Amino acid sequence: MSGEDELPAPRPQPRRWLRAAVAVVIAGALGVGGYWVYDRVFEQCADGVRKQGPQDECVGVTDGSYVFDASLRDISHQILAENRRVAASGKPWVSVAYLQPMTTGAGDRGRDSIRRELEGAYLAQRELNDPQRGGRGDSPQIKLLLANSGAGSAQWEPLVDQLKEMKDGDQHLVAVAGLGQSRRTTQEAVDALREARIPMMGSTATADAINRPGQTGFWRVAATNSDQASAAVRYLRTLQNRPGQRPYRVTTIKDRNEQDTYSTSLYRSFSAASARHGLKVTDLGLAYSSADPATANALSSLADRVCADRPDAVYFAGRGRALRVFIEAMAAAGRRCPTTVVTADDVVGVFDMPESYESRQAFRKVWERSRVTVRHTVLAHPDQWTDTYPGSVNPLPQFRDAYRQDIRRLATELADGQAMMGHDALLTLGVAIRDGAGRQGNSPVTTGSTRQMLLQISGSKPVYGVSGPIRFDDRGDPVGKPLALVELKPDGSYDFLKVVWP
Repeated sequence: MSGEDELPAPRPQPRRWLRAAVAVVIAGALGVGGYWVYDRVFEQCADGVRKQGPQDECVGVTDGSYVFDASLRDISHQILAENRRVAASGKPWVSVAYLQPMTTGAGDRGRDSIRRELEGAYLAQRELNDPQRGGRGDSPQIKLLLANSGAGSAQWEPLVDQLKEMKDGDQHLVAVAGLGQSRRTTQEAVDALREARIPMMGSTATADAINRPGQTGFWRVAATNSDQASAAVRYLRTLQNRPGQRPYRVTTIKDRNEQDTYSTSLYRSFSAASARHGLKVTDLGLAYSSADPATANALSSLADRVCADRPDAVYFAGRGRALRVFIEAMAAAGRRCPTTVVTADDVVGVFDMPESYESRQAFRKVWERSRVTVRHTVLAHPDQWTDTYPGSVNPLPQFRDAYRQDIRRLATELADGQAMMGHDALLTLGVAIRDGAGRQGNSPVTTGSTRQMLLQISGSKPVYGVSGPIRFDDRGDPVGKPLALVELKPDGSYDFLKVVWP
């Protein structure tokens, strides 16, 4: 990275008395140069990346030259190569930061989900920069920067400060994509970026409350929780209204953790959609709190109650990792009652965690004993658009081929939709960036012009993404975007069932 391309780093915040003492000694010995030595030795992980928080996580922004996690090494190197090609091309360029908790914690999506998102974003970057791939022009070129907000996005504040410095700096930052999961820290980061007037494109954040009436600045390609819950309610209502069948009983399990905006939003949305569409729900008072340490005990108790009451379906308003614990509880002797669980997109957390092959196979056997069937909405699925995008209009075959050839992974990795959503988040920003540059591609592109062009992506002018046509309402939420209903199998595979609508 050249000197003029170095990413600005936030000012360090000394955290330990030992470091402070060493800094004093160094400063006394070396004068002004002491701070530079201290910073390089104790605080800085790389240009634009420094240690933050109680765990000394390496937080900040990189062009791919710094690897936040070993699982991201290959895709980071591919992004770095493309960024260097852009810098050497002599063409005007702007940058987009892809924000995710890349040093993951216990409550985060697993490393594979984040890797797949970045792989999809990289393919969109290549598509935008090469006219032969995308046919969307090539000016300005797009640099893709990787922005780590730390485990649970807890270090969002120094990261956002850094991004704000880059807005008007040499890195020509015009937007932020990704944004992580729906949680309180994500909301705080979104609010801070919105205040700084940096446009954002969420990839998989689905909680409705992220966008509030009268606010702009955050757009997303993912269907909201209210849309997912409404689609699930419509599906369950068809089962409940089958003629000549015994009553089909539906109940709910909810997470009471108010810090998890995904789970709380999902439960509220399901309750509202049930009332709106006339779904009869039996409230058994089944709840747990993922914020408490004894979550496994609570879910074990809920498994007893489910098997005692025997509902036909349980809507699980919680995270995938909690659902995994519930499945394990249902496999215990004396339970193992046939149960259909219906839930939303975070079910990827059932498998998306570091574990050995032996551990994965052991869980598979546990799940098979549990007699639990899991069906859920996903934000995108490769089989979803066969009819919606007929023939040559469908962009998915080209994307699938690029994923196999450039990423060199099996197309089965597309089944959870993460790569598709990462692709569409950056692609949609890229379309707005190009529109802001004008037909000749020489108009200045800024955060302001990007925001203005995002406002134009509406019903009459959609972006044709691999997850479906993308158009936004006044809040920035996608409009009329169908979802795929799939069945997640104990071996981790997905069976596509049908397209469902909000």
